[in-house]
Amino acid sequence: MKKMNSAYRLRIIKEVATRRRLTAQDDPMANHISQLLDSHSGGGSHTEPLNFSGSHYDERIGGWVSNFWDMK
Repeated sequence: MKKMNSAYRLRIIKEVATRRRLTAQDDPMANHISQLLDSHSGGGSHTEPLNFSGSHYDERIGGWVSNFWDMK
């Protein structure tokens, strides 16, 4: 087995420590955000449309666009 890179090893230790601290504090919002980040860390494209407060995410331009601009 190869020896891990020290920077990678430190990053893993930090992630484990952060996760343990969040679960020990039992903060529901922090746990929810942590679960969201973990579920989206796999990458890939989104299959569901991204909408937020009267705006949508346009992958062609790589940003948020108002829904009013699409009205004809």
